[in-house]
Amino acid sequence: MAMSYTTLHYFAVSCALLVASVSALPPPAVFQVGDERGWTVPANGTETYNHWAKRNRFQVGDVLDFKYGANDSVLLVAHDDYKQCSTETPLGRFTGGDTKFALDRYGPVYFVSGVAGHCEAGQRMIVRVIRPGASAPRGAPVAAPAMPPTASGSGSGRSGAPSPATSPAGSGSGSGSSSTSPSPSPSPSPLPQASDASRRVLVSSVAVGLVLLVACAITLSSVVA
Repeated sequence: MAMSYTTLHYFAVSCALLVASVSALPPPAVFQVGDERGWTVPANGTETYNHWAKRNRFQVGDVLDFKYGANDSVLLVAHDDYKQCSTETPLGRFTGGDTKFALDRYGPVYFVSGVAGHCEAGQRMIVRVIRPGASAPRGAPVAAPAMPPTASGSGSGRSGAPSPATSPAGSGSGSGSSSTSPSPSPSPSPLPQASDASRRVLVSSVAVGLVLLVACAITLSSVVA
């Protein structure tokens, strides 16, 4: 079936725009939890961690940078454990004073301190990972820098200066999957997992874009013939 040049041109442009929209995802960012304060029991009258989280917009591939004292820890927990400040059965436990946590799925993610009494005193947080295009407060986007061989630096991705993006373990929503890193000090061995989580997002978007491009090319060639 013959098609006019205008129709073919419109079809080709539409395919190109579709591929570009799928492939052009925003780069991952690094958020230093609590900004300069870090991960600790908030002082009276200071901002809560949930309020800090609401000021930012988190997407798949972003990294949470927890900086805390040597005797503290970060626990990834389920929704019910978050509400009850229970630290008995965490989905993930992180220690060492500097934890990079890669967000790899949509939905809420729940964190509490592993020190007795800290959660009740306000050291807990809900991070909501939103889908692209969803409405939420967001600062100017800042790309995460290249992955270094070791964890270092500080900053707050879309709400401030970025820091290197690495992670000691994978992430999960409060409803299910988990991973743990029980090592008492930061270890360079888990670091590739964070970069893998970010790369999976980029690779999947590129793959979808290529599939759409091939599909458009096949369809275009068939209608021209």
